[in-house]
Amino acid sequence: MSVELRVGEPELTRSIYVDLVNLPDPVYLSLDVRIFNYDSVGLYMRVDAYASGWTFTTNDFGLVASGTDIYRLIDQFGNRAKPAAATTQSITVRLRAYTDAGYTTLKWTFERVVEVVFIKSDDGSWTQDFLNNFDDGTVQGWAVAAEYGQEGGYPTIAVYTDYVLSPAYSLGWVTASILNVTGASRCYKSFVTPNRNNVFAIFDIRYRNLTYWGLKNLRFRTDGASPVTLVFLGRPADVAALNYVTGNRWLRVVVPLPKNTTVVVQMFAEHYHPTDATRSRIYMDDFRIISKD
Repeated sequence: MSVELRVGEPELTRSIYVDLVNLPDPVYLSLDVRIFNYDSVGLYMRVDAYASGWTFTTNDFGLVASGTDIYRLIDQFGNRAKPAAATTQSITVRLRAYTDAGYTTLKWTFERVVEVVFIKSDDGSWTQDFLNNFDDGTVQGWAVAAEYGQEGGYPTIAVYTDYVLSPAYSLGWVTASILNVTGASRCYKSFVTPNRNNVFAIFDIRYRNLTYWGLKNLRFRTDGASPVTLVFLGRPADVAALNYVTGNRWLRVVVPLPKNTTVVVQMFAEHYHPTDATRSRIYMDDFRIISKD
């Protein structure tokens, strides 16, 4: 096979976790993909998917040169009626490669099966071990740190009232890249996870640009000497004045955590802007860690 599609960057798992509590109906799924062209000629790439009960969009990504690859975040790629209870479902994500710009002459088809695991944290089987809703007016132990390329005095962290899920406050992390420099910072907190077989962190976040565009990616990681990326949104940093992370609406990211250990969970954001500094605020509210055997 001379083409390949991977889910996420890196492709750590083919399981996507979703907590149904307080989600809208229908539910929407966004997906990060990486597309490889191993062929000796350039190919035009199209991605769609199929699964029982789902509706998916068809996405044409244009010409991918021989021997190269691209990253794409497919926003609201699929939707389905909100399940009434916990369930697991398989989705087949399909890459089709064509030799022409009209997508008529098909050369390769590659399929990847992704498992979507719907959990329902209020069904009585889960314990809510931690809740950070910031409604006491504090950041509740969260902190921020510069990685590289940050303006002086950034990143910052505080509580805000303009976008919240549970009044009166949400956490706001402001990260700011220097002009013509790739910048990155992280927002993090340490937890001792429960001694149960299934442990998840649930992030509800909302991204807002304060000046210009340029948030390249947002990574959800566990910290350490070598941080482990659990979910990656966006693309690797480049020099385009473009934003690659969905903004101006609430997003939910659910990640598995190791049990019975001290773990630092973190969000890592990377920016670039070629014409001015970029300041972005990332809100978080109702962060939870849940567990069960």
